[in-house]
Amino acid sequence: MNKSGLVIRLAVVIIFTAVIVGLITTQLFYRFTFLNEQALGEQSINQLFNTVSPTASIASYLGDEELAKEVVNGLISNDVITAAAIKTDVLMVQSDNYQKSANILEFTLFSPFQKKRKVGVLFVKINKKFLANKADNISATNAFVVAIEALIITIISILVTYYVITRPILSIGRALHLISPGTHQRIDKPVSHQKSEIGLLVDDVNSLLAKAEQQMLREKSLRSEVQVLESRFRMLFENATSAIVLVEPQGDILLYNETFERLVEKLELSLKKNYGNYLQDLFIMKKDLHEQVQIAFSNNESAVVELELISYQDEKIWVQVVVTQLITDDFQENYQITLHDISKRKQQISLLDKRANYDSLTNLLNRQAAEQHLKKLTLTSVSFALIMMDLNDFKPINDIFGHDAGDELLIHVSSQMMKSLRKADVLSRWGGDEFVVILPNATKQEVKNVCEKLAAQLSKPLHLSQHNKSIFVTASMGASFYPDDQVELLELIRSADKAMYQVKKNKSANEALYLEFCSDITHEKKDSKL
Repeated sequence: MNKSGLVIRLAVVIIFTAVIVGLITTQLFYRFTFLNEQALGEQSINQLFNTVSPTASIASYLGDEELAKEVVNGLISNDVITAAAIKTDVLMVQSDNYQKSANILEFTLFSPFQKKRKVGVLFVKINKKFLANKADNISATNAFVVAIEALIITIISILVTYYVITRPILSIGRALHLISPGTHQRIDKPVSHQKSEIGLLVDDVNSLLAKAEQQMLREKSLRSEVQVLESRFRMLFENATSAIVLVEPQGDILLYNETFERLVEKLELSLKKNYGNYLQDLFIMKKDLHEQVQIAFSNNESAVVELELISYQDEKIWVQVVVTQLITDDFQENYQITLHDISKRKQQISLLDKRANYDSLTNLLNRQAAEQHLKKLTLTSVSFALIMMDLNDFKPINDIFGHDAGDELLIHVSSQMMKSLRKADVLSRWGGDEFVVILPNATKQEVKNVCEKLAAQLSKPLHLSQHNKSIFVTASMGASFYPDDQVELLELIRSADKAMYQVKKNKSANEALYLEFCSDITHEKKDSKL
């Protein structure tokens, strides 16, 4: 049995209370009975006096010694009195053990005929020991009876409490302990407590069990939904084609998917816990990423940036970086970083840009791109020299050896001319066999130097394997300067073109290169020959 159980604890409390109350009650009852018995003993002595007082009065009045002795002997024959004596003016009659002491009671004897006339005194010694023993015996008996009654009441109280209160509560507790939460199990109401407080307690407990069952069923349903959603989100997260990373403000990675892991492997980097704020160590232009993120966050927006990743391979990897600020329930700040691979799109854009701005045959800038570059230079007020160049005798070569040979020659000329230009210079195929060279911040002498190099490179023959022939071309060139010659771009091009055709008109058959400056034509200097 459980020592801390309700039955044991209740029984101990009842027994302890009964013992304390019993001890106090028996002591009080014992004292009360003892004093009461002593009072009864004294009362019995007064009753004896009332009984013998007529005879004692007559014996004292008459002076009859024999009658007085009978009275004394009658008194001492009672257990309450141990000694007695009658004293008058003429006689003194006393028992053998009579001695004058403090325990002697005196009773005045009056004349039988004259009620107020004193004729003698009756002395009585009380048997206090007898009275005390008697009172003690009676008190002890009564106290024992009270103790027995208290014990019976205690036992009855324990039994009644157990069967009426404790047993039903224990039964309810055991039934509640065996009930599995969330099931249809309920507690049976005790038969004797259908409308009592215990019955109401059972009703309340069953009501709570019903609510708990409904709550658990709802939670179970929600948990199932959450598990389904979690599995779906996990599937989306793990199988996402874009790399997704959750990081702390200090850059520590909290979570990442397999796509991010594969991306790091593709970059030939080691997977680690921190790549700096917003994963900036993965990017070439990390400063641009940080600035764009700060600007977006200051406007309460997600940052979207297109950047190139660091890669130890020849392949360039471009991603669209989306950085979103997340605030958790406990007000912790995290960042969700999504990396969308846009390398193919960048390649397509680059290819479209190349198709739109580059000549498909020579891979040089086409006329449209060259004009855009010229406009940009004029808008930024950068001085430059513009050389219009036309290949001499290209059409006969094209007619004799065919268009394939002509295309091969154009490719050869383009590659040779690129070797003669400075880093900042731009070479463009203007159309057909016409080319444009743009030389930023070039002097007239520098232009002449570049043209000399171009002539030297053009003089290198091209061997046509299909025809077993070697061919080469010369070029006529016209140059104009911005802003010295012309400010308007169209006029500048026309001036260079006019200078080129002036050279082409006046060229000689044995000369490899002709150059004419627009300023020379203006001053009517028609032959400037290198």
